[in-house]
Amino acid sequence: MEELLKIAKNAFPPVQGTEKISGLKDKVEILWDKWGIPHVHANMAEDAFFAQGYIHAQHRLWQMETFRRLISGELAEIIGESALPSDRHYRMIGLHRIARRCAKEIKERAHDNLHGLLDSYVRGVNHGISKARKNPPLEFAVLNIEIRDWTMEDSLKILSMIEWGLSNWNYPFEVLREQLVLKLGEETANKLMPLNKGVYMKNSRGSNGWVAGPKKTKSGSVLFAGDPHLPATNPAIWFLIHLRCPEFNVIGSSFVGIPMVILGHNENIAWSCTNVHADTIDLFKLEINPDKPYQYKCDDKWLDFEIIKEEIVVKDSPQPEILEILISKFGPVVKYFERDNEIYEIDLPDVYSLRWSSHDARLEDTIEAFMKLNRARNWEEFRDALSTLTINPQNFIYGDVHGNIGLQHGGKVPIRNHGNGCRITPGTSENYNWKGLSKFDQLLSIYNPERGFVYTANFNEDIAPNGVLLAVDMSEPYRQYRIRDLLASKDGLTLEDFKNFQFDYYTLEAQELLPLMLKYLKKIEFPDDIKKILFLLEEWDYQLTKDTIGGTIYKVWWEKTIIEILKPYIGEELLKPYFGYCPFELNRLFKLYQEKPQELSKLLLKTLQDTITFLSEKISPNHEKWKWGTLHQLTLAHPFSSGNEQAKILNIGPFKVGGDTNTINNGYYNPFNDHAVSVAPSFRQLHDLSDWRKSLWVIPGGQSGLPFHKHYNDLIKLWFKGKYIPMLFYKKEIEENLEGRLELIP
Repeated sequence: MEELLKIAKNAFPPVQGTEKISGLKDKVEILWDKWGIPHVHANMAEDAFFAQGYIHAQHRLWQMETFRRLISGELAEIIGESALPSDRHYRMIGLHRIARRCAKEIKERAHDNLHGLLDSYVRGVNHGISKARKNPPLEFAVLNIEIRDWTMEDSLKILSMIEWGLSNWNYPFEVLREQLVLKLGEETANKLMPLNKGVYMKNSRGSNGWVAGPKKTKSGSVLFAGDPHLPATNPAIWFLIHLRCPEFNVIGSSFVGIPMVILGHNENIAWSCTNVHADTIDLFKLEINPDKPYQYKCDDKWLDFEIIKEEIVVKDSPQPEILEILISKFGPVVKYFERDNEIYEIDLPDVYSLRWSSHDARLEDTIEAFMKLNRARNWEEFRDALSTLTINPQNFIYGDVHGNIGLQHGGKVPIRNHGNGCRITPGTSENYNWKGLSKFDQLLSIYNPERGFVYTANFNEDIAPNGVLLAVDMSEPYRQYRIRDLLASKDGLTLEDFKNFQFDYYTLEAQELLPLMLKYLKKIEFPDDIKKILFLLEEWDYQLTKDTIGGTIYKVWWEKTIIEILKPYIGEELLKPYFGYCPFELNRLFKLYQEKPQELSKLLLKTLQDTITFLSEKISPNHEKWKWGTLHQLTLAHPFSSGNEQAKILNIGPFKVGGDTNTINNGYYNPFNDHAVSVAPSFRQLHDLSDWRKSLWVIPGGQSGLPFHKHYNDLIKLWFKGKYIPMLFYKKEIEENLEGRLELIP
């Protein structure tokens, strides 16, 4: 242990002193504040991005390495055979091929400003890597992995990975609908889950964002709040940074592996975003030539697949696996989908191609859009930046120092020729293929609405105002409605109100469903021991805090009821991959019992008794100990801890937390995964635009990904308690909270 600690500490980078670096054009000053946040002061944008790349590599190199290996399908090389499904899956989808194509296009425009800025960032990363090779981070040392140079292609892989993570929620439901039909027939399947209409589901990767204009706030200026919900990882998804140079002065969250700030504020505007949850992926069912398996039929002709052969190196295996990837005009043939960090095979008899709006994306345009966003000074420049985005659509919220607020969709939505995205699409004719992608002026845009606020939490009407279909399967609307109600409930809103809103645990879902469950239950006689449980449910205030008891009973009862209803139809094995996102709506399932209400009442009694048994065995026979946080816990797990008990020392947590996917303070979990929280608010920011010195932010975990570093886990307790740190924007305040001053000179 002492040896490992020594290795870990040797990798800690300095925050004080002077360092000579070839590749810089001018001096760069990095002021590290006491929370581990770097404030980069450069004399040109290229040097600012060089420093950002250097900093990312210093503190998050292992995270960057695992990201690029995941997307490239190279995890089996260091993990072994267990990573093969993931490697095959990502090789088939082809995010690395998108990155390679876009990197080639950028390099062909070597005279462009974009190439110079990206190249500066990559050179900064590689300077950090050159130092890391002498004192590697703990993970590289333990696994004895060679640290490869970073490339522009690697940065684009990270961008594509982030977008894929925000896009891939929907097509597994196409698979599920097909599975239900094969198992049950169209009529019964449609009773469980509508086959041609949308469902509400518990989407894991949600987010919140809202902005109030001057007439709604006590200060008479814009108030702003944003908190994207992403996987709760160790280290955190985001890295906080401040970049200042003549071209821009911007502070916020960044993705390691990519230059610039993604969410935050500059001197004039603040912005954040939430996923639109547009349906940007379709599966196409192909007809394969029975005599020639490398051909598929389209418009009565047999067409040859494009065949790509790739080698997957497997740890402890003498030979690499040769993977054949087949590409049709509807996209690559795929065999897997992912849910809650698990890879599942598509258990269907046919062959399917996956078409994704971003297979043809110009990642370079998206990077340029965010660079424009970092410099934007007003609504027009903000919209101009977003107009070039080619990503899966996002709701961007906006506020500026002049009192203006807005919400703008940015990205691309498929325009379909056939169907609405619910079902797997026939892949036998071009008539079934997409018409194309939406244009920017077709997307939702709201500026200074009469009500005085804008808000978003991933729920959208299925059709945008201009008629463009966003998606028919949608996130449940409860967070969206709760935010709307809170903002409308009063005038004179303050930053303190916004803090309380971000930490809100009220569940409109339970307010709607629990009375319905109780109504049916009470139609029959039940034992006396149930009465005290009913009292706890009826007295519950719908606050799903970590200390609630009524909330715990409700959540487990809901789970047990869904499973009990579905088990006779589909069994737990088919349900398991989908249950976290749960597209099976309780209101709909109750209709199965319209002609037999007594059966439903008896079922609810049984599932409530099962709930009592479960909680008694899992927590305690004493119901006073059935607190939600005892069951519902968050651990920021280091990747090593899944295979090594001793490595759990690298984990952060566990922490008892409240919430679920339908509370503003999100705590998404899959019941089949022991109720462990896997998605949470990944970055909170709050602003009063009358004065940037009032701005606040926090991330779960800490800034550094280096185990045992002082900033490895120093922010988690603040995040957990709903507290924040100041978002230091001016040099005076930074100097007052200084941890170190590092000068980089050419």
